[in-house]
Amino acid sequence: MTTKTELTKSVQTERSPLRKLLWVTSLAMGLSAAANLVLYAIAGAIAPEVTAWPGASVGQVVGATIVYLLMGTIALVLVARFSSRPVRTYWVVATIGLLLSLVMPVGAGMGYGAPGAPSAEMVTVITLSLMHVVTYAISVPMYTNLVLQESQAM
Repeated sequence: MTTKTELTKSVQTERSPLRKLLWVTSLAMGLSAAANLVLYAIAGAIAPEVTAWPGASVGQVVGATIVYLLMGTIALVLVARFSSRPVRTYWVVATIGLLLSLVMPVGAGMGYGAPGAPSAEMVTVITLSLMHVVTYAISVPMYTNLVLQESQAM
């Protein structure tokens, strides 16, 4: 009786953690910015004062999304580096970051917006706040599932 053995060479390429982080961050930024623009357009169609308010334009929505996610990425790197339980810790840090980020739209509604800009209407404050929540809902699971949990498995 003879047995045929076939050897195959498999090359498994691992992405470097930095490359994976850049890829996931870029994807999170793109998806979050697109979702926020859709929300902004829908809210503007329902309540025109949302898009008429000078404190938020398409460029500002995209720019703010990118800046907030850059801060979230820096927090992710620090949590991954210094925490013994990075996934749980990042959820806590991101939730605190979300709550702190809501100070901006609420402040704009109370008249603490850009100099010379009128106070935002309540519907604008709600829309801007929802944009922060949407960005959180998109980015935090991506960061924890695609960056933190996969890097722990290695």
